Amino acid sequence: MVYSFKLYFSLLVSLVPWFLFISLSDARPNRKPTTTLINQICSQLIGNPSLCLQVLESDTRSAHADLRGLGKISIDIARKDAKQTSNLIASLEKEATNSSLKGRYDYCAELYRDAIEDLHGAGQILNKKVLSPLDISDFRVKASAASSGPNFCFEEGPANEPSKLKEALKKFKDLGEIVLVIGASLKSG
Repeated sequence: MVYSFKLYFSLLVSLVPWFLFISLSDARPNRKPTTTLINQICSQLIGNPSLCLQVLESDTRSAHADLRGLGKISIDIARKDAKQTSNLIASLEKEATNSSLKGRYDYCAELYRDAIEDLHGAGQILNKKVLSPLDISDFRVKASAASSGPNFCFEEGPANEPSKLKEALKKFKDLGEIVLVIGASLKSG
């Protein structure tokens, strides 16, 4: 009995390095992103599927993210972009000499603040352990409000609208569409 215990113990000790090797090799962060889900999401976009692929695949968190994880990532990216656009709008408002244009910039900045708040709310929903149908509905409402609100920023655009603002407004619209597509794909549970 003692002999079999010693044999069992020595066998177990000799296998420990192999278990460690296998465990550590599985934990390596150099795995390629799961592109199937990302491709599935980005292929549904009307606006800019290539931007979708670029932003989701370039984020290291995407490598092992499920749909909710990609939702959080897309929200983070859209919020960051909205903050940058809001800062751009604030600088353009300071430079504007026309009071009507200043008013439009102020209105636009307000729409972006609301969008940032709505994206934050949508992100909070995804942090829940279990999503109910009501949670998914709330997510979709917040994502839609965040995505569409800034579209009213410059519906027709001022005659001298800076190209960098026009590009920023379009990029945010495209990033918002990613969040919307993910929201449309969410399931409760």
